[in-house]
Amino acid sequence: MTYLVLYDSATGSVSLAHMTGDPVEGRDFQLWIARGAEAPVSLGVIPAGVSTRVGTTDQIRALMTTSAHMAISLEPPGGSPTGQPTGPVLAVGDLLDI
Repeated sequence: MTYLVLYDSATGSVSLAHMTGDPVEGRDFQLWIARGAEAPVSLGVIPAGVSTRVGTTDQIRALMTTSAHMAISLEPPGGSPTGQPTGPVLAVGDLLDI
């Protein structure tokens, strides 16, 4: 699965463009951000097969640095029941300034 993810620091929004990969019946994709060995923080469940925008909190904005990475995991409907990724990680990418 491939997503193009852009973060706009002026608005705090995260835009996701779904590039490749198919939805999985009965499962949801969930977006995460993590920095180093810190526990990942969820940005929420994201739709498969479409482009979308996700809002952020002050906590998420503080994590949006080039020392962080984003990941998408496959979770039960509605997202992770534990607050941490429980399913396989399908995509990972570093944050880069452009």
